[in-house]
Amino acid sequence: MNEFDKIGQGMPYAENDDYLDNLISSATEKAIEKNRSKGTVAKWTIASLAAASIALLVVVGVKMFNYPPTKPVVAHENASPIDEFLDGLSDDDAQLLAYYEIEDVPEY
Repeated sequence: MNEFDKIGQGMPYAENDDYLDNLISSATEKAIEKNRSKGTVAKWTIASLAAASIALLVVVGVKMFNYPPTKPVVAHENASPIDEFLDGLSDDDAQLLAYYEIEDVPEY
């Protein structure tokens, strides 16, 4: 216990006022300079993002408008007799086809 009493209550390191003033002023100047450069970086970031989005929109627009036309899925080269019959019906007759029913199928 006697050894701890010999150590003393003072701080192990001592700084003078000039050192502290220089440290504070240099830290303040670096913070201000960093803030100025941060604003420049933010402007470049925003500009590059805007340019990239415009380029993306241009590419998508060109792809959409230059898309090749689609070919018909079914080619009507040879019309069947049913197609010829249905093409020859009037609108009123075509509506009546939906209501047509065969009540009983005759068996032979």
